Amino acid sequence: MKNIKYFLIIIVLIITSCNFMPSDSKQEADLQNFKLMLGEFDLKELKTTKNAVWFNTTYEEYSANPEILKKLSAEVKKENFNIEVYMGTWCPDSQREVPHLIKILDQINFNRDNLRLVAVDSNKVVTSLSEVERKSLNIINVPTIIVYDDNGDELNRYVEFAQESLEEDLLKILSREDYKHIYDF
Repeated sequence: MKNIKYFLIIIVLIITSCNFMPSDSKQEADLQNFKLMLGEFDLKELKTTKNAVWFNTTYEEYSANPEILKKLSAEVKKENFNIEVYMGTWCPDSQREVPHLIKILDQINFNRDNLRLVAVDSNKVVTSLSEVERKSLNIINVPTIIVYDDNGDELNRYVEFAQESLEEDLLKILSREDYKHIYDF
């Protein structure tokens, strides 16, 4: 009987403590430092949400190597590259790397028409793609930055964080040097 009494007290405490937890998903989202975005988007969309706080701060604070930027600029002038970025607005690595990438691309006058931004969920699922397309794309970590040549062939990809620095890794990819991202063994 004594055990049943303790059990009932515990149940009552659990039930009443749940009443103090946010029950509305909007309340939970307000506690986050990001707005979940899914699918293709542009920078204007990103900057009209609470994501602008982390994006703008990280963009402004980043300083790329000027010598590498000159070399990147020369590569971009030689060939018309396309870049696809798969990221999670919820992901600290994406919150760090994507603003850095955009700043680099701005500084080398990369044509933004050749940039595609796609937000994924925490399972790294691109919601607009079929299962076959998702497997073919092979997004395992975010951000994943895929560079394509003018023919649409994938040159290489940058995954999650740099081997050297973002701009140095991009230079290797754009100049077709031997490059392996951190998960490519």
